[in-house]
Amino acid sequence: MLAADIDMAKENVFPRSVRWYGTIGLLGLFAFLSSLIILHLNLANTNIDWMRYYVSYLANEPLGWVFAVGALVHGSGNLALSLGLRNALPQGRQRTWATGLFALAAVGILLAALFPIDPSNQVPSTSGRIHRSAASATFMLELVAMFIFSTAFGRHHYWRRQQLVSWVLSIAAAVALVTLAIAIYLDVAPGLVERVALTVFLAWEVWIAVQLAWPHSARKQLGE
Repeated sequence: MLAADIDMAKENVFPRSVRWYGTIGLLGLFAFLSSLIILHLNLANTNIDWMRYYVSYLANEPLGWVFAVGALVHGSGNLALSLGLRNALPQGRQRTWATGLFALAAVGILLAALFPIDPSNQVPSTSGRIHRSAASATFMLELVAMFIFSTAFGRHHYWRRQQLVSWVLSIAAAVALVTLAIAIYLDVAPGLVERVALTVFLAWEVWIAVQLAWPHSARKQLGE
């Protein structure tokens, strides 16, 4: 298939701007995931117990700026994804609520990056309180948005074919958050459980970004 035909196939699914938003979102996710990999590879040189301490504690280590930059780019990328999803779904209350909540969650990521968590065993500071509030709100806002998106996808011919994936990841994210709440209450490996929950949320975001940047119908035609 010629490149012009591939571009035309993509345009028939979503406007070019949607694909750009998806690409920006992918870049933001790539930056954040890269920062996490770098920081976890450096755990041997820190006092962080990844089974016990949350990902956010990496911001207090010598390479903490890597986490901050990655989180800022991630939040910015998710704002782009919210715009892409807004333009990729039909008008309606579900689209308004889902994209609005997802955008608020993205702002929460930015706030969590700008206001680092307090080091362990330190008296809570204003920055630490803002971070914990923003991080907690981000998880909840994005989870609700994921479920609304999963419902809204049934109203669009393209998303209807992808709806099951969104539902599975949304339910997995809900189970992960409930498990995290239990782990925190029992003080049993909260850092590990948080990483599992974060992985599920990031999986949904990566999946969404790929759908926006490279629509399935275009990929299918490319292989024909």
